[in-house]
Amino acid sequence: MALANRKSEDIFNKKTGVSKDAKSITDSKELEIKSKFDNGEHVEDSGMFETLAPALYAIQQLTEDIEELRRFVTSEITSVTTSQANAITANTAKTGITTSQANAITANTAKTGISTSQASAIAANTAKVSQNLKTANHTMQFDVVNNKGNYALRITIVDSSGKAPVTKTAELTLR
Repeated sequence: MALANRKSEDIFNKKTGVSKDAKSITDSKELEIKSKFDNGEHVEDSGMFETLAPALYAIQQLTEDIEELRRFVTSEITSVTTSQANAITANTAKTGITTSQANAITANTAKTGISTSQASAIAANTAKVSQNLKTANHTMQFDVVNNKGNYALRITIVDSSGKAPVTKTAELTLR
């Protein structure tokens, strides 16, 4: 959020020469005002104090607010060094891959594959003999049985949920 425009004006300034205006005072006049303030003359003169008391109270509250802002700014807001700003702009801490790594990914040079004989075995499905399924208390075994060209599907179920396992088998003749 941007800082809003200033609403207050200077009570006095120390402009000199052609810049001098109706609110300009000299260094010596400022020292005189400071000395009177430091000595508490604005409080000692009861007539002046009664007249200025509401304004002095408001100024005191503003002073306390400004001090709180100063405390916040110095303790909470951090800034970035020029070096950090340049690193952010250049994005020097980025992580990425090298050109060589990108080329290897494109070419897929690290791929692991299967041999020609493995591919043939998969296509022919020569290693398929059985399938085993297990749960916490049950096992199901499926076997293809070849007896001189006569095929059957044998299903074996073992129930281990009781004291002793129970095994049941079914065999289906395939036509």
